[in-house]
Amino acid sequence: MKASLNSKFKPPSIIQALIAGFNTIANKPNLILIPIFLDLFLWFGPSWRIDHLFNPLVQSITQIPGSKGELLPFFENYQVLLQESLAEINLAFSLRTLPIGVPSLMVSKPSFLNPLGHPMTFSLETSFQFLITWLLFVLAGFFLGSLYFQNISKQIFSLNQDSFKSLLKSFIQIVLMPIILLIIMAVLTIPLAFLVTLVTLLSPAIGQFILTLSMIFILWAIVPLAFTPHGIFLYKQNLIAAMITSIKVVRISMGKTIWFFLASYLMVEGLNYLWRSPHVDNWFLLIGILGHAFIVSAVIAASFHYFIAATEFSQSIINQNLQSQ
Repeated sequence: MKASLNSKFKPPSIIQALIAGFNTIANKPNLILIPIFLDLFLWFGPSWRIDHLFNPLVQSITQIPGSKGELLPFFENYQVLLQESLAEINLAFSLRTLPIGVPSLMVSKPSFLNPLGHPMTFSLETSFQFLITWLLFVLAGFFLGSLYFQNISKQIFSLNQDSFKSLLKSFIQIVLMPIILLIIMAVLTIPLAFLVTLVTLLSPAIGQFILTLSMIFILWAIVPLAFTPHGIFLYKQNLIAAMITSIKVVRISMGKTIWFFLASYLMVEGLNYLWRSPHVDNWFLLIGILGHAFIVSAVIAASFHYFIAATEFSQSIINQNLQSQ
């Protein structure tokens, strides 16, 4: 289903976007292959453990000044909790990158077990091994995510640019995106954290109220950037231009956009309870992987359809305002 910029301007429809997204994936089922292959790799492929590397650091928790006496049981319980958590971490899960990446069901499942038994396991013993392996996984995850999003976007709207050149450009923008988001979050949160701490010292009740308002403000500031990847993949914009486009679109259609995100989240997470139900050593989990890949891909495709409709509607509103002035 190809979208056209010549379509009639009208407010974006959540239902129509979701239907169009499901039709896009149903007509091109090969679009779900990348998330399926990623989950199969995380399920049956090699695993990379990090618990041996970090265990000495965890063991030193009970040596912290002030951890003795009455607080010793608390620090010991915290130490056991950290050890159990580290023992379940597979560094290959870093292939599931955020905010853009290939969706995965297996990142929410326990590691190091599948219906065939235990996979091949590598233990990372040095910080250098950990950093290099993590960096390679993250870059591979962003590349796969870029390829996945580009494949979906091309089925909805294409500018007929060179495929590999376009993919490489999008990949660079996607790698830069979390860095810019972290900078924005730091600019927003550091002053707010200082304010909340200061107010809490004076009045804990008012401090809690200010903290709630701060979280709402941060959410209000971040949500308008939600369609940044859509501008990168659909219109081949650079990161800053895509962020500006996303802000303009969301600000004008904020109400419906919030409902679209809420409906999408409830649909994906609601069905994930079903997909996750089989244990990792049960072959029925394969059905969950297939179902998860289809539903999440359909919702992502729906977000592209919604973004196009919201962009056209926002542009019509801006043009009307200019004409009225």
